[in-house]
Amino acid sequence: MKDRTQEAENGAAVGGTDRFAVDPDAVIDFLRSILAINTENPPGNEEPVARVIADRLMPLGFEIEFFEPEPKRTSLLAVLRGEGGGRSLVMNGHIDIGPIGEGWTKDPLIGEIEDGKIYGRGTGDMKSGIAAMVCAAEAVIAAGLKRRGDLYLTFVADESSGGHRGSGYLVSRANIDADMGVVCEPSGGHIGIAHRGVVWISVEVIGKSGQAMMPSSGVNAISCAARVIAALDRELPPILEEIRHPLLTGPCFSFGTINGGIKTNVIADRCSFTIDRRTVPGESTEMVIEQVRAITERALLGTGATVSVKAEMVVEASEVPPDIPIIDECRRALAKIVDMEPVLGGSGGFTDAHWFTNNLGIPTVIFGPWYLHFGEESISDIPDECNYIEDIIAGTHVYAHLIANIIG
Repeated sequence: MKDRTQEAENGAAVGGTDRFAVDPDAVIDFLRSILAINTENPPGNEEPVARVIADRLMPLGFEIEFFEPEPKRTSLLAVLRGEGGGRSLVMNGHIDIGPIGEGWTKDPLIGEIEDGKIYGRGTGDMKSGIAAMVCAAEAVIAAGLKRRGDLYLTFVADESSGGHRGSGYLVSRANIDADMGVVCEPSGGHIGIAHRGVVWISVEVIGKSGQAMMPSSGVNAISCAARVIAALDRELPPILEEIRHPLLTGPCFSFGTINGGIKTNVIADRCSFTIDRRTVPGESTEMVIEQVRAITERALLGTGATVSVKAEMVVEASEVPPDIPIIDECRRALAKIVDMEPVLGGSGGFTDAHWFTNNLGIPTVIFGPWYLHFGEESISDIPDECNYIEDIIAGTHVYAHLIANIIG
């Protein structure tokens, strides 16, 4: 306990004589409490974390509403009302985590602290952002700020699988009337104004069953699928290389799963595989599917096999203009705490920003607590995932200023 307290106090020095009283111990204790609840997606089981957050925010005057498309897949909307006449802000964070996986030397659910870092699945992506959101709101309320605008805090399920059971479900049902938004993912000292999307594509090759001792008696779907995969590997990269975006790495694709056949001595009549196809703003799902379908159909000419190509899951790419008010507010809040000038950038992964920007028309950026050590190493979605305590505490101070400047 002593080591953790000293490290947290060292992190608090980033805030200096900040007018918002952020208790580093309280931030890290809260983070550890939600790290301890396993929300691996799949299956998710986000409800316990949503309840913990609700119990913390309700006594502060937040209106609480839960959204649950399926049992245990719970998202939370917490609203702090202002007196009216001011600007309103929505902040978003996901409470699911990626699979824990193998290779850990630390316990992924305890929040072990060592050398100024806190370890655990979700410390980087993105329960540290959740803790910073909650504790920043507490600090603003404790400071007695006169509030004109509303503060909407959304804590959502399912982001790592596309967000359809989380932010997608919430925004289609909740009443969120905000002027601007922030997704509290770690942004590495920049302000993310764009992110890539993704289309998960299912390709099924249909052949004809037959006897293995007589190959001509059937059409082997596995052999035909191999032709298709080779064709995609050969023909798709040159197409994608022609697509450019000023802030994002270009589109890409990866084969994810494959399955086929029913028995070794039976000619496979079906073989299916999946593709993860990352997109940039301006690409449509229809365009992406047609690219894959055209290549697969050419590869199967003369084989007797047919193919089905479908989009199984879609996350839209997102982009906002570089001169909107939320960007100035993020810069102003960060400048209060950290001596750096954030640049405008983008995220190669997908985030929940598109649900607010594209679906609700709320200009939303990606801006989260990983400011001071970014670039030294990866911290997210790896064995021994971690975050720097100093960054988390700095992020809490930054969010307090951001909230105050917008809704005050």
